[in-house]
Parts: sequence; C-alpha cells; structure tokens
Amino acid sequence: MQKLLIKLLDMMGITAGDAVVIESVDYFLWKIDLPLGKITADTYKGVHWGDSKILDTDAWLTFTVGNLYADNEFSFGEGTVNINYADDNEGLAYTGELEDVITARIKDLYNLSADGSEQGMQGDDYISLDLWMDGLCDNGEDEFTPEQMDADFDDSESENYLKQFCRHSAVLAS
Repeated sequence: MQKLLIKLLDMMGITAGDAVVIESVDYFLWKIDLPLGKITADTYKGVHWGDSKILDTDAWLTFTVGNLYADNEFSFGEGTVNINYADDNEGLAYTGELEDVITARIKDLYNLSADGSEQGMQGDDYISLDLWMDGLCDNGEDEFTPEQMDADFDDSESENYLKQFCRHSAVLAS
C-alpha cells in the first residue's frame, strides 16, 4: 500500500523538501498535512448558511489516507481546512464562496478534488471536505487490483522514500 501512497504524492506534485508532513497513524494509514497558503481576511458570500467573515488565515488541509474503512482498501478520509473566523462571523463556509476558494486552491496546488462534506460540515474553526483523486486507479474505476493493494511489508525502498516526509522518520519503521 505504500506504493499507492507514493503514487498519490507523485500525482499531487509533492517532492522532497516541500512543506508537506506525513505521519503514520497505523501501518497502512497516514495523516497528511498540506499547506494551502494565506486566505485573505474578508467577508465571503454564502449560499444557504450566511456569509462567512474571516480573518487572515494560514490555511492547512489535513486528511487521512490508506486502510481507513476496510483492510486492503485505499481510501481518503475526511479533509479539514482550518479557518480563522472573525468573532462576529455568523455564516458557514459550507456551500459558499469561501468553500469555492478553498476547494479551487486545493485543486490548483495538489490536483486533489474537494467538495464540502455534509458529514462534518464544519466546526467553529474549520470546514469539512470530501476528497478524491481522479485517475489514481489505472483502470479508470475506484478499485485497485490485488497487486496494487499489495501491502509492501518488506519494501524498504518505499519505506525509505516516505521517511523524508515524516514528522518522525522512525514512525514508518514500527
């Protein structure tokens, strides 16, 4: 499964030295933090939930990927983007202009598709997103072959490659 993670990183355009952080949560589950840059303080037009008023935000996208829902299944978990809402904010980023700004930035920077998630919708300081990568599966479907899902138990080359992104490089070896 490490090879699928490496393929994802490659398709996202991530290389060694980028400000990306990968943390191993479990042997085949990783938490990924991606910088999105500054989102400018403003009032963003809302659609259903009111306008969103934010302060300058140094935004990061955080999500998990890997064996999230079932063994031997490569999945994307909920994505969250931190938002620095103004004290007098009364709206939600969900379904509004601010969500559009955030999802467009994610697509531009990392080639990841994103859409507001009704599952988590948002909290007091974040928006919840559904994430996916078009073309990650070679067959055009959402399922990988058993060979692609190979757990890579003894693949030290993949393990060493991923260590360059890890917050604690020993995490992958455990």
